[in-house]
Amino acid sequence: MELTPLILKAVVGTGLFTLILWYAQSSNPRAAGMMLTFPALNGLGLLTAESRDLHLMGRAMLPMIALNGLLCATYVVTQRQLRSRRPALSPGMHVWTVLGACVVLWGGVAVWVAPLVQSYLVSSRQIMAFIGAYAVTSVPLTALLLWSPVDEHGCGRQRFWGVIRTNAVRVGGMLGLLVLVMLVARSGAEAWAGRLSALPLIPFYSLLMLPSTQVHTSTEVTRLEQVGGTVLLGPLVAMTFVWVFVQYLITLPLPRSTVSSLAAGILGLLVLWSVCGLMIWGVLRGVRVLERRRLLTNAHGLCNP
Repeated sequence: MELTPLILKAVVGTGLFTLILWYAQSSNPRAAGMMLTFPALNGLGLLTAESRDLHLMGRAMLPMIALNGLLCATYVVTQRQLRSRRPALSPGMHVWTVLGACVVLWGGVAVWVAPLVQSYLVSSRQIMAFIGAYAVTSVPLTALLLWSPVDEHGCGRQRFWGVIRTNAVRVGGMLGLLVLVMLVARSGAEAWAGRLSALPLIPFYSLLMLPSTQVHTSTEVTRLEQVGGTVLLGPLVAMTFVWVFVQYLITLPLPRSTVSSLAAGILGLLVLWSVCGLMIWGVLRGVRVLERRRLLTNAHGLCNP
């Protein structure tokens, strides 16, 4: 029974990674950008936690979710700058240099900054203020990140199982990394276990797999930019999920190990995951509508100088 949560997290995390690849390689890569921080493992972690730990876990998750989104955006922006200003560097050097810098920066912020932010988030009002401040900052930054319009006549949506067959080695690598990190976390000290559990394996591994490390084609470059265009909006959905799910779990009857309480927790998790999916769909539809209006306005301006 002790291995059940580990196996479940590894399977769900690998499924999320495959879903990100599916979106990134199909006609809507911006969906992949918002899925990078989808609260899959966060939700499972809260569901299997003790009731006394829920508030602490939720407060600890919020700054890490925001940090992961910001670093994913930093990765995409820096890749673009390196390609334009340091074209002599090999594509592999671009990827590994930026990824290594982001991991080091993540470690520093996770150890020194995140605990300070967590200590501030002691009430629902402060948590809502934190999420609101992130929203106010991320929305205008997202407008700057939306460089590349999505091609309406792109490669089309691939079959989900076709993506798994095509990316079998990548999917297997994700599963292996998740299992390895979870096993190390289980065998280590509590502090290190918490830090390792918060590693942004899924978003960074996904970004690493999007462009080839051997050569950058125009399609791969455009795809990475389209994914990065919405990456700051994903944490907004994930942080809202965490706060709402914690409040929901607290209302469930004790003990949480009973069948009825566990079933209610699983049902709430599935419902809130569905709501997150609808929020992502709504945001993407809104972005598409605004983009079409902008293109129509520009075309009208060109026709009527």
